[in-house]
Amino acid sequence: MTTDNPTENTALPWSNGLYSIKRYGTTLTRCDSEPVQTPGCIQAHGAMLVLRLSDLSILQASENTAQFFDTAPEQLLGQSIKQVVGAENAVRLREVLEQELVEHNAIYAFTLPQQHDKHALDVSVHSIEGVAILEFEVTGRADTNNKNNDDFFIRIKSAVNHLQGANSLREFCQRVTDEVRSMTELDRVMIYRFHADHHGEVIGESKRDDLAPWLGFHYPEGDIPKPAREIFKRIWIRPLPNAAGPLVELVPLANPDTGKALNMTYCALRIARCIGYVHRILG
Repeated sequence: MTTDNPTENTALPWSNGLYSIKRYGTTLTRCDSEPVQTPGCIQAHGAMLVLRLSDLSILQASENTAQFFDTAPEQLLGQSIKQVVGAENAVRLREVLEQELVEHNAIYAFTLPQQHDKHALDVSVHSIEGVAILEFEVTGRADTNNKNNDDFFIRIKSAVNHLQGANSLREFCQRVTDEVRSMTELDRVMIYRFHADHHGEVIGESKRDDLAPWLGFHYPEGDIPKPAREIFKRIWIRPLPNAAGPLVELVPLANPDTGKALNMTYCALRIARCIGYVHRILG
């Protein structure tokens, strides 16, 4: 018996359970078979540390840690998290893990202050499958000319007022994208609806004037394959500051305690090349 699906006849390079988009790339023909929950890579604008819950020692680190902490990932492995965030923040982290609902739910933990030539970093944390995942991203608040320095509560209140004034679902979606783009300063924000037959439609969009519009476009089911759709059902929001940005791999790819790949379903920094692949071709 033969099959037209090459992945059914050939062992996939990640058949051992360890996958890295950086190593193996991605194509539309095999998106359904790629382990999108465990991509092995993050976006380059942030850093990631994976900790053992029992003692908060570092099990895995993104390969760009030297850029953020002046320390290579190999030097961080096995070290206590306090070596990176300091003793006081390590205590704060333990409190968050013990007192807050962080399982499958990333929350803000603390901010690492600016040091020398390094930017201040916001740190979020969540737990999953027996580990704690810390994500570090530049706050953007150090720049006094950045409009995000406005009182955030006032901005949120204003946004809610605008949303409450919408007279239809379409208008509501448009206002959501406008408000989110105003807060984040992303080039494009869109709301993507899955229809009953799993094809997609852009039902809200806010973008730079020089970008081609996607509002009203319909995309085939394969644009966002089933594994990626399942992730969207859980997280709803998918931030991607630089769709063409470099890939940053985890070191090591496997958790040394379990030998398993890291489940990044709830990570803001998670990279997934399948998502939006057709968008970048057609857009």
